[in-house]
Formats: sequence, C-alpha cells, structure tokens
Amino acid sequence: MHSKTTATILHGDVKPANILLDDEFVPKISDFGISRLIAIDKAQHTNYVIGDRSHMDPVYQQTGLLTKKNDVYSFGVVLLELISRKKATYADHNSLVMSFLDAHKLQSRTIELFDMEIIRTARDIELLDCLAGIAIECLKYDVDQRPEMIDVAERLLMLKTSYDNK
Repeated sequence: MHSKTTATILHGDVKPANILLDDEFVPKISDFGISRLIAIDKAQHTNYVIGDRSHMDPVYQQTGLLTKKNDVYSFGVVLLELISRKKATYADHNSLVMSFLDAHKLQSRTIELFDMEIIRTARDIELLDCLAGIAIECLKYDVDQRPEMIDVAERLLMLKTSYDNK
C-alpha cells in the first residue's frame, strides 16, 4: 500500500486488530476507514489526529503531519507486542515502547522484555533479537531514519527464510 501504486495509501491505524490472518496465516491489512490517499513522497497535514493512540507515531501526534513513516512506527509497536506478548496502551504513556527503547539505549539485551514462553532455543532468541532490531528501526523518533515498509517486509521475509532453512 506504500509502494505498489502511483498514489500512496496511508493506513493511519496499524494495530493488531487491523491485521487479519487468512487460512494459511498470511496477514491481510483491514479497516481502511481513516486511511488517506496521497501522491508518492508527499506528506499531508491533518487538523486533527485520528487512530489508536497506543500505536500512533508520537511525531504525528505532535505535528499532525501524516506520512508513510507513521505506519512504519505503528508496525514497530505491533512487532513489540508480538515478541513481548504485552499490549501497548496509551494510558500508561506507552511504557512497553518506552521500556524497550530504554533497554536498547542502555545497550542491554532486550531479552528481558521477550515473552519467555516463545523462547524455546537459542535460535528463537536470535530470531527475537532480529525482530527487536527491526522494531528499534521502525520506532526511531527521527522519521527520516525509519526504514521504508517495503524494506521491513523484505527483512522479515529473509528472516523467515533463514529460520525455515535452519
């Protein structure tokens, strides 16, 4: 939706409830009720902020500037929820994101934030570390330093292929 058309579709509300899985567990994005259609490489200002605040880019919350990097940030929050099995909530000032970013800044392993039930082997820890690294990039405050969603998707596909081949 960010890269396959001449006009970019900005979802604006990427969260687990809007990512559905088909019978083969292939994710499908749903609920485009607040999405925006804009020209590629353009940004759009909104007069009011819409969407789920627990997954919302803080830059968008402060400026109202809507870009495809807002969806990248939101996807980073979704990744954190997957590896930690904890729900991000706006009510607690998004402590899940803040705890994760603080652990990364202190250069400590973020393993303490991983859900221990999904860690079965060292290989699983390695996979979760890679996912955490992708999440860190998606959650960068500097919007220009966040990856494009197509790059995130490619990295996830490479991780899956690598994990499947071990």
